[in-house]
Amino acid sequence: MSEQFIDKEQLLAKVHNEDSKGYLAEAIDCYRAGAYRASIVMTACAVFEDLRHKLKDFAPYDPAADLVSRKIEKAFDHQKSYEAETFRLLKESKMLGEPENKRYLLELLTARNNAAHASGLATTQVSAAKFISEGVARILGKKLQWAEHGVSELLERMKRIDLFPTFVEGRSVIADEELENLDPRVHALMISRMVDGMGESGPVYDRNAHILFECFAQRNESNMRRHLFDKFINDRTLPASSAWLIDVMAADPEILGRKAKNASAADAALSAIIRNAPEDETRLDQLEMIFEALMKDHPEPILRERYEETIKALSAKLWLRPVLTNGLAKEGRVRDLVEQTLLDRTREHEAAERLLVEIYTKWEIGEEPFFAKYLSEMGAFKLIVNLCLAGEAGKDRCSKLIKRGCAHLPDIRAKAIKFLRENEAHAWNILDVDDNETGPSPEDFFEHYLKAEPEWLIPHDEFAPSEEELAESRRQLQAFSMKFNARRKASADLPKAG
Repeated sequence: MSEQFIDKEQLLAKVHNEDSKGYLAEAIDCYRAGAYRASIVMTACAVFEDLRHKLKDFAPYDPAADLVSRKIEKAFDHQKSYEAETFRLLKESKMLGEPENKRYLLELLTARNNAAHASGLATTQVSAAKFISEGVARILGKKLQWAEHGVSELLERMKRIDLFPTFVEGRSVIADEELENLDPRVHALMISRMVDGMGESGPVYDRNAHILFECFAQRNESNMRRHLFDKFINDRTLPASSAWLIDVMAADPEILGRKAKNASAADAALSAIIRNAPEDETRLDQLEMIFEALMKDHPEPILRERYEETIKALSAKLWLRPVLTNGLAKEGRVRDLVEQTLLDRTREHEAAERLLVEIYTKWEIGEEPFFAKYLSEMGAFKLIVNLCLAGEAGKDRCSKLIKRGCAHLPDIRAKAIKFLRENEAHAWNILDVDDNETGPSPEDFFEHYLKAEPEWLIPHDEFAPSEEELAESRRQLQAFSMKFNARRKASADLPKAG
């Protein structure tokens, strides 16, 4: 057999333990020099040193490993030969795994003893090469699950190496390999220490951490959900700049299915992160997934108890999207929060115009009726009022809307009219801006903004009114609008009752 089959650099690259790597390098050098006895001795040093380190690493998490490790460390500290003791203890504890591992270690230990003493037995090139290659394959290069030592090693690599270069696909495969190298009992520790290093270990580290966290969430595993919730939400307060948490929650919204020990603090932290997040389409899509999952997976009392501020923040980001209907459908306090957010935003004329543009251009057919179904009657009326005010302020779409009696929002309009007819006194209070009953009456409001003409009565150009008739109509409408808007503006300076 040719000695060229042993690739030193390739074999050393597979070894985790630095001490064992040094021993193996000497073993290969001895092998290449024809010193096969010395090669086997150094191979045994590499293998048993690796086993000693792995046992010590597992000791805090496994009673059997702890017992074996303490006995081996005692022999090691007294500078005694510990290899035979290691083999005996591992065999008795049934920690060697498959039978071939036991066979290899017994053969290696026997060959080491023969090579270390003048026994007259020849050590061949073939056997030396076999012990080296099999030692790397079975033990030294085996991707065993590491504990704290493995976590520390991962964190160091995250600082130095881009684990997810842009030209490499399959991020989840890379993340899965990192997880598989670690004992599940240290996954929580790993996540906690990864978060601790963010913002302090450099941009490469932060990018690695962000992607790893997202990939961990994509596994959709109950234990991983618990670790991510505890280390991101339950055990600490992340800064408002932690927009990466949205990536994680969107990857698995069920992370939010647990209850924090301090629900109000967790709610405040989450809402701050959401409010601080940019409003690009990708981020809004993620927030929509989170909002939709919250509304689907949790009853109204749970949402009210744990995520009231988070719901407000999500609604403030998603108020232009029909997914808001999911919140309106929850009824109770949650519906009130979502609806009030929508009404608060559309008090601004520009925002009211934006909502109408979204409804016209991006909402699917059938979404306006569904939205109106869960909007309260009073909410529908207030929304119509906000749209009308925007129209009077010169906003294009809103102006066109009120010229047709809000007929292009048929279901919202119908609900607003129902409120107007059945709650005239309350409607008057909404329209009466100076509290002295001089504001426009509900009937006036209906006549000017909600009285839609049937489509077949809308005149064509050849039957259009004359310029004089149009001018008179505009004059009357302008006079009413000026009176209505002036009184609403005056109300802003009045002290509120109570």
